[in-house]
Amino acid sequence: MPSTDNTTAPAAVIKNTRIQYAQERYFVDQPTAPGTYLGPIDASLPNADKVPLLFQPFTIKDLTIANRVVVAPMCMFSSTDGFFTDFHLVHLGSFAASGAGLVIAEATGVQPNGRISPSDTGLWKDEHIPGLKRIADFVHAQGSKIGIQLAHAGRKASVKGYYADLPESEFWKDNVVGPSGGAEFQWDEKHNVPRELSIEEIQETVKAFGAAAVRAAKAGLDTVEIHGAHGYLIHNFLSPISNQRTDQYGGSLENRARFLLEVVREVRANFPAEKPIFLRVSATDHVEHLGEASWEIEQTIQIAKWVKEAGVDVFHVSAGGNTAKQVVKYAPGYQVPFAERVKNEVPGLTVVAVGVITEGKQANDILENEKADLVAVGRAFLREPSVTLKFARELNVKAKYSQQYERGRL
Repeated sequence: MPSTDNTTAPAAVIKNTRIQYAQERYFVDQPTAPGTYLGPIDASLPNADKVPLLFQPFTIKDLTIANRVVVAPMCMFSSTDGFFTDFHLVHLGSFAASGAGLVIAEATGVQPNGRISPSDTGLWKDEHIPGLKRIADFVHAQGSKIGIQLAHAGRKASVKGYYADLPESEFWKDNVVGPSGGAEFQWDEKHNVPRELSIEEIQETVKAFGAAAVRAAKAGLDTVEIHGAHGYLIHNFLSPISNQRTDQYGGSLENRARFLLEVVREVRANFPAEKPIFLRVSATDHVEHLGEASWEIEQTIQIAKWVKEAGVDVFHVSAGGNTAKQVVKYAPGYQVPFAERVKNEVPGLTVVAVGVITEGKQANDILENEKADLVAVGRAFLREPSVTLKFARELNVKAKYSQQYERGRL
C-alpha cells in the first residue's frame, strides 16, 4: 500500500497517491454473501422446500458463515521470506468470490525454521501483517470469512516445495527440529535429520504461536487454526513414533500432549476471546498393520476433550502424515469416520470433516447424518474454485453469486 504520510509532498503527488489508494481499495458491494441460500433451483422437485444443511448458515462465537463449506488449508509454496503475494490474494480471494463460507489460508510458519519449505508463508514478524490484511479485506468484501493455519513443520521442515528451484543457502538443514533427534527420527531419505528441541526452545516455540496469533488478529482474521496434524511439530510431540523424550514432554499421553496444550493456551490468550480457535489433528498414524505403539483415534478423542477445556472451539479431523511407514486407504470420505467418533464422544465440540469430499450430496449427507458440523474441501477447490456453487447445483440450491458473476448463473 502507498504511504499515507504526504505532509511534505506536492499537491499533485498527494492527489495521485489518493487515487491509487482508492483503486487498490475498490470493492463492489455484495448485499448478500456469495454462497448464501436463495431458494430451490427447481421448486417442483421432491423436498425442494427443505434447505440442505450444507447451505444453512453456521455460527461459532462471533463468527457466522453463510454456508458450511470450508476451504481447507493448502500449501502453495509461492512465497519469499514468508510474505503473502498477489498469488495468495487471487488464490484465496477466488474461493471467497465463488461462495465458500470460510477460507483458511495455508500452513504458515510461526518461526522461520518452522516452514515446510523456504517458499512457505510466515507470520513470525510484523512485516507480514499488511499482505495478509490485504487478503482478509478482500475476502470480507466478498461476504466470506477467513482464517489462517498457524504451523511449525517440525522434523518435516526445510524441504523443497513443488515449484521453487532454490539455492542451498535458502534451506536450514542443520536447524530442523523435533521432540526427539537423530537419524532414527528422520522421516525418510528426502527429509533432514532433526535435532532434539531443548526445553527453552520449546517454550520459545509456544510463544511464537502466540505472537503469530496476535499478528493474525491485527490482520483482521476471523479465526486461526493451530496445525497439529500431518507429521508436523505438534503431531511429532503427540505420537510415540516421533517422541521418545524422557522429560515432562515425553512418555505418557499427558506429557506428550503438554506441548499442544501449552500452544492452545498461548494462542487463546493472544487471540480475541470472541473469535473461535480451530485445531487440526491427525486422528491416526495409519500404522495399525505394524502393531507398533503409535497415535490412534482413542488418544485423539482424549486430547479433543482436553483442548476443548483449554480453549479450542473447532476440531478439524484429518489423518496420517507422521511416518513413511503409513498405509492409507484413500477413498471418498475416508477420514469422516474419525470425525464422527470425535463428534459422538466429545459433546459440545464443533467438528470439521475432511478427506476426498467432492460431491454436494456427499458433503450434505455428512452433515445430515450428524457425522460432523462442517465439511472442509481441499483439492476439489484447486480443480474448480467455484466448487461451492457446484455443490449448490447438485443439491437443487439456488445460491447467491457475486455481483460481478451473476450473469454466469446457469
